Amino acid sequence: MFVDLEKLKEIVREAGEIISQANLTPEQIRSKTSQKDLVTKYDVEVQDFLESRFQELWPDRHFMGEEQVEYRYEQRGFLVDPIDGTSNFIFGIPHFCISVAVLEQGEIVQGVVYNPVVDEMYWAEVGQGSYLNGDRLKNPDFALGEAVFGVGGSPYDPNSIEPTVRLIAKIMEEGDIRRLGSAALDLCYVASGRQGGYFEFAINPWDIAAGLLIAREAGVTVTTLDGEEPPLTRTTSILAAGPKMYAKIKNFIGF
Repeated sequence: MFVDLEKLKEIVREAGEIISQANLTPEQIRSKTSQKDLVTKYDVEVQDFLESRFQELWPDRHFMGEEQVEYRYEQRGFLVDPIDGTSNFIFGIPHFCISVAVLEQGEIVQGVVYNPVVDEMYWAEVGQGSYLNGDRLKNPDFALGEAVFGVGGSPYDPNSIEPTVRLIAKIMEEGDIRRLGSAALDLCYVASGRQGGYFEFAINPWDIAAGLLIAREAGVTVTTLDGEEPPLTRTTSILAAGPKMYAKIKNFIGF
């Protein structure tokens, strides 16, 4: 059984109000693993709100969120990033979102991604298509030179810097790139055609789970950067694009 998607969207929208009303101060920001890996009071507050509401309505489902001290993956439950794009949120860049994926038997079956700044809510249910504020999405299947390509910088993984720069250089021989700072929104933008594709060499499952389903339901091919299924239990790479652009990037990488 899936969860009530309309209720899920309503709760995520309520959580967005916490972010919209935030008054962030420096003492509400701290680093986690490094100065590039930041968390705020509001990341934790949003996560706690979502966990509380989900447990009220769906107590038999596990909750796994980015800001937990310990991670325990289960095949049935919620996979949550309370603010994807925390650095953007901290610096006042209006590009961040709440990302919630619903898992059944280890598969993503529902996803909601919400940017409260612009009131854009993306959602999908497996086999039912993906939507932005009620409008169905379909990736336009651009060629590489016809659209910008989204890039994730993998800032917490220094080993990813060189391969990221090499792939950017290849893409820029024919097209252009954008580094927007939210993996969940990058995937949604590929679904809608705002970006032709997106890649990142090291990304966590809570960043991509909901967006992965939204992108696939819009006709986007989504794999790791070696052509495999992205795992939901560990850090992974990701490549998402329409068929034409995916084939081009696959040729660049050589898998």
